[in-house]
Amino acid sequence: MNLSLSTLLEESKRLTTHLTSSEIPSVQRGLDLLESESRKLVARSVRNGKALDPRAQSMLASSGVDTDELTENAASAALLSAFEMLQPTYDANVESFLGQQQEQSIISAIEESQLSTLDDFDRNMSLHMHNVWEDTQRRLFEELGQYQAAEPRPFLDATSLADASFAQQGGPAFGLSDGMKCTQPRVERYAQVVRKLNDARVSSPSQQYELLAGLEKATADSSLELKSKQIGQVWKLLAHYIAPSASSGATAEGDKRLVAGACEYLEQTFIEHVDGRIAQYPHDANVGGVPSVHRRMQGYLNIQFNRLGRSPRHLEVFGDEAIWAHMFLLYRCGYKQELLAFVLDMEDVISSSDPGFVSYLKAFLDGSPSLRSSDMPATAAEFGDPYKAALYRAVGRGNVPKRADAEAIQTTEDYMWLGLAQIRDADKISAGTGGQRNRDTLGTLQASMLKHGAAHFDPSGNSPLLYFRVLLFCGLFENAIDYLLCVERFQVEAVHMAIALVYYKLLRLPTPSAASEPVAGDSFSSYLVAGETAGSVRGRFDFARLIVLYARALPEAKADDAIGYLLLLTLPDILPPQSGFSTEPASAMQARKRSLCEQAIVRILYERQEYAHFLGDIQSDGTRKRGVLERFLPLLGITTSEQFSQTIIRRLADRSRDEGRLADTVLLYNLGERYNTVLNVLCKQLGEVLHQRSTGSSATTVDTAVGLEDVEGVARAVLAHYRQREHIARVLDDRAVSTCSMLLAIIDFANCHQRGAYEEALELIESTNLLPLGANGDVSAATQHAEQVRVLDDAITRNFSLILLTTMDTLSRLYAGLKESPYVDAVKQANMQLMRRKARGLMVFAGMIQFRMPSDTYAKLNRMDVFMN
Repeated sequence: MNLSLSTLLEESKRLTTHLTSSEIPSVQRGLDLLESESRKLVARSVRNGKALDPRAQSMLASSGVDTDELTENAASAALLSAFEMLQPTYDANVESFLGQQQEQSIISAIEESQLSTLDDFDRNMSLHMHNVWEDTQRRLFEELGQYQAAEPRPFLDATSLADASFAQQGGPAFGLSDGMKCTQPRVERYAQVVRKLNDARVSSPSQQYELLAGLEKATADSSLELKSKQIGQVWKLLAHYIAPSASSGATAEGDKRLVAGACEYLEQTFIEHVDGRIAQYPHDANVGGVPSVHRRMQGYLNIQFNRLGRSPRHLEVFGDEAIWAHMFLLYRCGYKQELLAFVLDMEDVISSSDPGFVSYLKAFLDGSPSLRSSDMPATAAEFGDPYKAALYRAVGRGNVPKRADAEAIQTTEDYMWLGLAQIRDADKISAGTGGQRNRDTLGTLQASMLKHGAAHFDPSGNSPLLYFRVLLFCGLFENAIDYLLCVERFQVEAVHMAIALVYYKLLRLPTPSAASEPVAGDSFSSYLVAGETAGSVRGRFDFARLIVLYARALPEAKADDAIGYLLLLTLPDILPPQSGFSTEPASAMQARKRSLCEQAIVRILYERQEYAHFLGDIQSDGTRKRGVLERFLPLLGITTSEQFSQTIIRRLADRSRDEGRLADTVLLYNLGERYNTVLNVLCKQLGEVLHQRSTGSSATTVDTAVGLEDVEGVARAVLAHYRQREHIARVLDDRAVSTCSMLLAIIDFANCHQRGAYEEALELIESTNLLPLGANGDVSAATQHAEQVRVLDDAITRNFSLILLTTMDTLSRLYAGLKESPYVDAVKQANMQLMRRKARGLMVFAGMIQFRMPSDTYAKLNRMDVFMN
């Protein structure tokens, strides 16, 4: 069946009508395309010397195409395929189309991957820059004491606290800048006390130093600066807490001692208040010349009732004397025996209103087991006398309604005393009520005070010491110090109160197990860490962070005092068996504290760089001068010079070495008797000198105190000093000495070359025997030298390119000088020949070196060698 081309075209179009996908383009084989493809086919056939296929000729002839004419036209038009058409053509080859699509897909995937990578990079870079800026901003604010973050923070582990940036720990700024002159005398007075404390710890470790007395005197001397007498009274309060049983802290006996101490202080201060009022108003008091206790109580009541205009009509009076007020004042002042005598003397009068009170009070004060609280008043009306209500509440006599004793309990001190007195006598009160009344505990009082907060006691914020003393009264030492640190005027006093509390084992410190745990609520502005048990009211105090920050805040001139304060980190705190903090042995905890102290001292010394003063120095005659710190090494548990060198000196030396402080590194390693390490450090720095000459860089990894131009002088002086000291020379490593000497010779060689002394330079490099300059081009000698290069120090091998080029340039310049000489004789020719042989041996040697050198080194060597030959 004969089909025309038009018919075939139509049939082919109908073959793709069922395809609806727009992703696959249709092949448009029009007549123009078929004609073009046929011309290309003919052209290829003609070029290959082949005739048309007979079947093609038959098909074309049946359609009326002249194959001969087509062949001639195709042959003449073959060159048209060499040029790109102005209009785009569509490829009808399916394989070509699929290959093109595959290639385009790969390219698109690569481009998308590149764009995605760039987006990820930009996003991560932006996040990193944001984090760096936030961290930098936070550290700056914390350094200035202005950061008040509230987010949780992890308490740093004791083993890493000192290596961390202490400025990042936050806290008060302490106002210790040199510009604040009013603060400096106060700081110095307290620093003197700390110095005496550390001296006593070293000279008399078994005896307790009277720290409170020293701090109290320092505060008294600063009274004009503080403009407050209340802060001085705190030391007297703390003195009442100091007792052997007080160190138990968390036990029931410790709580009893704290309560008893607070009551004693409040009773003593109330006695002073009574005597002060009588002295202030002697006429109103009318107590006589040498008044008894009862006359003083009566005189005080006379002042209260007469000068305040209060009528005693609502009080129970007998013979113009308010007997319940009198008894309450006796108990408030702690005069228990006087109270008992007064009650027995007035038994008839007292029994008329409360028949059972005298027997109850006698049994209560005597601690009798027959104590019973019978015949108690049952209604609020029977408590018309507020002093009677207050006394009943204090001794647990009945359920006293609230506010019934408001007139008697007027001050915060009265309120605290009443609460503490009930805790102190809780066992007696419980016995008197037959166990029916809930016993008051110190924990409940502490929780109540924390719930009320500072705003309750000082709503105007003008008396911050009031709430501070309240916290001390109820044994919340950690919260009290943390609160006082927020008061800028008393921050220095808060630091030293914390020191006193730690010294007398009253302050609870964090345990190593809890040190790495984040605690909700802790912030950079607080030194409190959560309690050691769930539901505990008392927390723990971050004493280490406080001391480190205070030491860092001291002026540069107070470096000795800064070290002295850091030594307080080794103060023993509450013992683990008594506190229940941890099962870790006390010796292990003390070792951790000593390690923390060592790290903090290393950081301070590294920042202030007063090594000779604190660590000692080597005199010109070789003797060693002791440093200030060595006197206090027993506080760090260091007993030998080797231990001192290992824990303090070598740690400082390693850090100075890593950060490029050459002078400090040499000094510290010398003090630590690590002489070979000094030589290794010097070799590294000498190699840096040569390397920077080769690169032409002006940057330096050496500190500004010792520049690159001084490294050579330091190395020569140290090497000469070591060789002159027999005890040092015996322990020196021959390889380190050889390397240092060779580097110094290479530097001399480079210096001679630089100033044009080429003959001297050649002699110096030959004296090192580093290069085969005397081998006359002998391959075996060059091989032997190449083997020796493998064992050379890196400080030499990294600069071998400079050494080779400088040596070849020296030979080249000497050769050029001989060549340009106007004299022609045998000596000149022999010397020129010698230079060529040396250069040839150097080239052979350079080809045998097995380590990598810059790619242009060999090209430069070849150019100079060709010039000489």
